[in-house]
Amino acid sequence: MTAVRSFGLVLASAALLAVAGCTSGVDEMLVNPNTKDEIINRLLTDDIAKGEIMSRLTTDDASKRELADTLLGDTSIKAAAIERLTGEPTQRTAIIRKLIDDVTMRPEVISTLTASDDLRREVQDALKKPLPKK
Repeated sequence: MTAVRSFGLVLASAALLAVAGCTSGVDEMLVNPNTKDEIINRLLTDDIAKGEIMSRLTTDDASKRELADTLLGDTSIKAAAIERLTGEPTQRTAIIRKLIDDVTMRPEVISTLTASDDLRREVQDALKKPLPKK
């Protein structure tokens, strides 16, 4: 029985050393830019790994903000975000209110509304109507 325990202890020690050796190997791989890129590319091509990465990036607020800031640096993403936000009826009023309440944006909103004859006529017709009762 003692021999079995000793053998089990030796196996456990060998396994622990192997795991420790792997950890240093992973650290070395991550330091090497070529290996790091290869690891990242392989993870991103695997749908399960990609989902895991995305869920880890979006679990805490700081990571979400960092990811949003990174994505919003791309003009195509900005356009998609604006399209999506203005497509939601619940967001439209908040967006319009934010534009109108901003003192620096208000003149731009007014000049946009009065830039064409059709829009100007529409604004004038709306101004002729009585204010809605609150």
